[in-house]
Parts: sequence; structure tokens; C-alpha cells
Amino acid sequence: MTRAEFMSRLTALLQDMPPAEREEAIQYYNDYFDDAGEGNEAEVIASLGSPEEIAKSIRAGLVDGGSSGEFTESGYQSYGQKNANQIMSTDKSRNENQGYGQQQYTGSDAGAQQGNGSRKPAKPMSGGKIVLIILLAVLLSPVWIGILGGFFGGALGLLGSLLGIFIAFLTVGIVLTVVGVALVIAGIVAIFGAPLGGLCLAGGGLIMVAVGLVFVWLMVLVVGTLIPALIRGIVNLCSKLLHRGGEQA
Repeated sequence: MTRAEFMSRLTALLQDMPPAEREEAIQYYNDYFDDAGEGNEAEVIASLGSPEEIAKSIRAGLVDGGSSGEFTESGYQSYGQKNANQIMSTDKSRNENQGYGQQQYTGSDAGAQQGNGSRKPAKPMSGGKIVLIILLAVLLSPVWIGILGGFFGGALGLLGSLLGIFIAFLTVGIVLTVVGVALVIAGIVAIFGAPLGGLCLAGGGLIMVAVGLVFVWLMVLVVGTLIPALIRGIVNLCSKLLHRGGEQA
């Protein structure tokens, strides 16, 4: 069926209607075809239905003379019927959304319950296991006491070595500083008798003082930064070892 055939059939079916309503209906559906375009006539006819259905809908909707409604794709609808259809469609979509949200919530609850159910509570150790652990700890005490003793002995030896190096460098720095000061004084005294020799002594003394002060400064830097960091590292390592041993027990 083409547009011309559709409109011709619809016009024939609406011949017994009042002229004003008939012309309004014909104009509405002509405009509907125009808005859809020539290439979409078949789709428009399929969506509208047959001319008989359209005519029947228009007649049913014009019982009040057409004063409280309008033409639509499915015929003539009163404003009250149109609002009711809109309310019904809105309620339907709202119920579908609520059902979907409830389904998601129920699914998430089920997943959470399933996840919680899969977690088995930790079983407390029995008295026999505790006694066995204590016996093993006592029997193996020479081993782990030796390991701990060796560890602490190594740590103390490392600290002792570092302390010895520190004392040696500090001593060298102090000695160089003292000797340098003595040479500077001797050089100043010798300048009056032998200017060249006195200047050499004073210059060498100043160099020794500078080197000695550098040694002293380096040792102060070591004491202030490296040794505290080393002590903190050893303490942290010991605490981690003891904490891990307590957890395994």
C-alpha cells in the first residue's frame, strides 16, 4: 500500500464525520507522511496500522466533539487518556528500575554472604601442639641460642671495629692539629732568624692543621649520622626477628 492509497482509503472511511474534524485528521496524517519523508512511507504505514484501525480510533475519540484531545499516530486521543498512558508508562519504567536495583542489591548481598561463608574461622591450637612446640624450642635451644649469640657477637664486633676506626682517625686528626699548631708557632719564631725556613715551617704547620681539622670534622659527621643509623638498623632487625619468631610460635 502506498501513501496515496492509504490516504484515499482513510478519507473515504471518514466521509460521515464533521468536515472540520475530517479535514484536521487528513491534514495531520499528511503532515506525518511529509515529516517522515518519501523514502520512509512503508515504515510509516507499518507503524500507523491499517486505515480502518485509524478511522475506528478517530471515531471513538471524537465522542466529545474533539474539544478535549488531539490526533496522534494511533488515532485520536483525549487529554485524559494521553495523561493516563504517560503515567502508566512512567510507573512501568520506575518499577523496572526498582526491580533491577533490587536484583543488583540482592546479588551483591548474596555474593557478600557467600564470601563470608567461604571464610573458615581459624582453629585454635590444641594443648598437644603447644606442648610439642615448647619441647622443640627447648631441644633446639643450643642451636638458636648459638645463632643469636653469633649474630649479636658479630654486631658487637662490627660496632667495635667501627669504634676503633673512629678513635684512630680522631686521634690522627687531633695529633695533626696539635703538631700543625706547634709548627706554625715554631715557624713564626724562626722567621726572625731564618725567614725562608720559618715560612716553610709555618706553611707546613698550617697544612697539617687543615688536614687534622678535616679528620676531626669527618669523625664528628660519622658520629652524628652513620653510627645512629647503624644502631637503629640493628635494633629494627632484632625486633623483626623476635616478632617473627613470636608469630611462628
